Amino acid sequence: MKPYSARISDILSETIRGIGNDINPNPTIADFTAALGNRSFGIVLVLFGLPNLLPVPGLPMLCGVIIGVVAYQMMMGRTSLALPAWLGRRRVSRKDLAKVFDRAEGGLRWVEKVMRPRLPMLVGENSQQLHGVVLMCLAIALMAPIPFFGGIPPGIAVILIGLALAERDGVFAIAGWIATVFALIFTIALTYAILRQIVVLFLSATGMR
Repeated sequence: MKPYSARISDILSETIRGIGNDINPNPTIADFTAALGNRSFGIVLVLFGLPNLLPVPGLPMLCGVIIGVVAYQMMMGRTSLALPAWLGRRRVSRKDLAKVFDRAEGGLRWVEKVMRPRLPMLVGENSQQLHGVVLMCLAIALMAPIPFFGGIPPGIAVILIGLALAERDGVFAIAGWIATVFALIFTIALTYAILRQIVVLFLSATGMR
């Protein structure tokens, strides 16, 4: 169990990169969440929001599923994360996550310098279900059929909310909600454009247009 005072970047670094010589290159998701400690809701959101900023094949969809599970449990009022067995047994490449974290670590450590507990009413237990609803919308957005960069806007929103919950910073919660609005507008607009183009191509190919 990691102490609550530990920095998010240090916890993620230790969890992703591992310690010692006997490091499993493909740990399960349950292994990761067990290592995250008593801020697991927030840190899990940061951990599985990051891959959407630097998409690794196969990870964005999985990240959306994990964030959806976290969101559902928050909506149900749970105080700690309990993954379903089928998801907890899923394995993730430590190398892929480390590649993402290496790119994001500098920015994350800079952000931590300006974070502090504030506006507690926005990140306390009474706000948990609201965060759950917002995160469920973001999880659905992450699973939208948008290739390459489609997960970046919702990924940023997830990370901001995760940081807010982990550090009890209500200002970052507000930033996360604002980012969510932009992410949902972006996802809906782009999904509509993609589906519309598919329909147009289908109608053209079948001679119905």
